[in-house]
Amino acid sequence: MLNKKDCQKKDVPCIIFREKAVKVLMTIYFENLKNNDVYIQSIANKVNSPHSYIWLLIKKFEKANLVECCVTGRTKVIRLTEKGEKIASCIKEIYDILSD
Repeated sequence: MLNKKDCQKKDVPCIIFREKAVKVLMTIYFENLKNNDVYIQSIANKVNSPHSYIWLLIKKFEKANLVECCVTGRTKVIRLTEKGEKIASCIKEIYDILSD
């Protein structure tokens, strides 16, 4: 079981255990499945959070190698990395089990 001290270590990305972070990750996951481009503002609108908070989460996700950002013009398109897809897929499986 992870404790607060473990989560403070740089190699343990505990950010994914926060409810809002999971919503953001899953929003990116489902939009990527539909081959839609994902932008920070669209995530902010869907999860009802400020743009600045979503941007901070995305930066933490990048640091944990869960997402990658591609710059197109003045906007950033956000995509899950292979690691991010695996984690989102596991979260979806857990949700599906709990929903039965």
